Amino acid sequence: MRIPLATLVTLDEDALSGALVWIDWRSFESEVVEGFSEQLDEDDAIEMLDEESPTDLVHRGVAYRIPLTESGRDRYVMIASVAEILKDRYSVFVHSDSYGGSDTHGFLLLSNADAEHARQHHADWLSANFEPLPMGIDGFSGEAIAYLGHELPAQASADSRTAAPAHKKPFWKFW
Repeated sequence: MRIPLATLVTLDEDALSGALVWIDWRSFESEVVEGFSEQLDEDDAIEMLDEESPTDLVHRGVAYRIPLTESGRDRYVMIASVAEILKDRYSVFVHSDSYGGSDTHGFLLLSNADAEHARQHHADWLSANFEPLPMGIDGFSGEAIAYLGHELPAQASADSRTAAPAHKKPFWKFW
């Protein structure tokens, strides 16, 4: 159940935390869909055709195939894909304090009208607590991801599977 924006902006940190969708890096993709769907108006709920393999989602009678990779990046593949499905009606924000280095991230779903109202009338609150969801990035690893309707170029995809990030070079590369 979504909490009205007028109430959200008055909540203390603990109560605000309770209003977010929390996704752990070990969560199942079905938990992402369920968590986000709980925050949507009833007619906007997203359904999974198969909870065990939630690659096929249905929203407002339209079916979507999510490009899951069977990797740890799939949490954000699903999060970004759900945000893409909902973008005409909702905006997704990530809780700033949880996003940097935590293994559990908090997400806020606002209707686009509420998001615009928050930007215009509660900009300090919004910027102090949230940032727009960075699309195409796995928030847990920082790696580029494909998501619904946005595939990685073949070369970038191959590079991200084989290259170690600059800060995680094998120890023998430092000699």
